[in-house]
Amino acid sequence: MEQLFDLLEQGVTAPHVISYLEKDLNANGFKELSLEDVWKLEENGKYYVNLYGSSGIAFTIGRMGGKMPSFRIAMAHSDYPNFQLKPEPMIKGKYVTRFNVEIYGGMYQKSWLDHPLGVAGKVVIKGDNAFSPKVLLYKSKRPICIIPSLAIHMDGELNKKGALDTAKELVPVTALSENADLLGEVAESLHITRDEILDYDLYLYNMEKPVIVGLDESMVAAPRLDNITSVGAILSGIKNATVPEGVVDLLVVFDNEEVGSRSKQGADSELLPIVVQKIGQAISEKAFALSSVLQKSFLLSVDVAHAHHPNYEEKSDATNKAYLGQGFCIKRSVGQKYGTTSESAAVLKDICEKNNIPYTVAVNKTGIPGGSTLGPIVTSHLPMPCADIGIPILSMHSICELGAVKDYDSLKKMMIAFYEA
Repeated sequence: MEQLFDLLEQGVTAPHVISYLEKDLNANGFKELSLEDVWKLEENGKYYVNLYGSSGIAFTIGRMGGKMPSFRIAMAHSDYPNFQLKPEPMIKGKYVTRFNVEIYGGMYQKSWLDHPLGVAGKVVIKGDNAFSPKVLLYKSKRPICIIPSLAIHMDGELNKKGALDTAKELVPVTALSENADLLGEVAESLHITRDEILDYDLYLYNMEKPVIVGLDESMVAAPRLDNITSVGAILSGIKNATVPEGVVDLLVVFDNEEVGSRSKQGADSELLPIVVQKIGQAISEKAFALSSVLQKSFLLSVDVAHAHHPNYEEKSDATNKAYLGQGFCIKRSVGQKYGTTSESAAVLKDICEKNNIPYTVAVNKTGIPGGSTLGPIVTSHLPMPCADIGIPILSMHSICELGAVKDYDSLKKMMIAFYEA
């Protein structure tokens, strides 16, 4: 759990997740590539590509032996629901300064009230030329703001109310003066001048550390379990797996999943097909055709699942309950919100049985639609056999989420077994 906790604390925004991956992969012998270069790849080589700073791909190559490669691809996402600061973010009033923010993704709003919050993201300054600006990562080391709730004494109906007014009730307070200057604070921390900042993507984040919870120490509570648990498990898998002959194992982390994936760095783009094609052309002795390897390859979309909630029995399916602590979930959806089919589920069950890995099957109760994942999006661009898996959690999209230690352990084992299958 040590690396997961470190990743949960460091990966406070999508660019910070990719920065963490880069450092870890470098330390483990992976060589950086650039998408614009001609790739010269070697058997048993380990490589990674940073894609626009908030997405990334790493891959390991087995011994080819003259074979056309097949691909084992595991995907996760780097972003999570939070608040993004707008341009000109300071709302100045008498004896107070607040932040002008908007909601990124589908958060549970009330969970963000009354928590000390940090600010993190990327700051863009001038580079060598206008088309190559320089990006700096920023992460506050102390709380910068808080969203104070209205006292229950002032509105006896507070506990009965639903969604909050973002422009009124979810406005963070950052200072008790009119002179606060966030960009000045950011510039000082980055050792640049305020005037050097051309633009930025800054977000609020929960500064609480992940903790083990329970008399039996069976649970983990932390911000960003969705989807850092998947990123951590895939990273562990690709570093520790022995690549089979004729196989290329890939780790893929996409940005913007929480807002629909339709961006150049998102899953609903041609990024992954371009990289797969580039790898195939670089290592194949014969002319590489992507269509010739689709059916013998496999996509694994790794994202959290809805755990069975003991306080809300009526929200779970009658016969398919994803209990905490019983292993990772194979996710199914009749509406194709997940990529799992009966054939791809059978593949995973076979791998689990051979490696003694616990799992459950997660199906949403009829009439309660679940969120979509990377699986169906990516397979519309790269039509490979696909399945959706992930650890079950409670409090999904809250400021702090809850999972089980054993489930994360089973997911890590599954990732190694998948890459070695």
